[in-house]
Amino acid sequence: MPITRSSDQRRQTLEEFYQEVSEGRPHYDVDPGKGMLDFIQLINQIFKQTLIWGLTSHYRLVLQSADDYKSPWYVIVVSIGTKEYYFEYLMPLEKQPWPHAYVRGEAKNIEEAKRYLLIAMYESGGWAGNSELMQLMHDNNIKGV
Repeated sequence: MPITRSSDQRRQTLEEFYQEVSEGRPHYDVDPGKGMLDFIQLINQIFKQTLIWGLTSHYRLVLQSADDYKSPWYVIVVSIGTKEYYFEYLMPLEKQPWPHAYVRGEAKNIEEAKRYLLIAMYESGGWAGNSELMQLMHDNNIKGV
């Protein structure tokens, strides 16, 4: 199932939002909108059944497991317009050294971003018990399954 923009931001789809970002930067060497469009396409290619809700905050894409802006921001991804992607995922409550603690990382390309996405979704606990996520982790040889 494709990633769906949060009902709280109905004005545009995620693709329309990042296309607008991309079109607003015609004289720049970097294009954060294009990077995020590639990332959304990746999500839509690998997830066929999992419900993933997307919320935008500035150029960041926030992944949630419920259609409610107040639900936890489990995974946050941003592209600065290069092939790199910056990830954050919310640590589960039982592992947090302080409230709302996040783990951060940087993927150097879209293939690495795929791995980081799966790890972040799994480690955050936002999609706990999701069989499609577990299968994708297994298929991509990611430990934790």
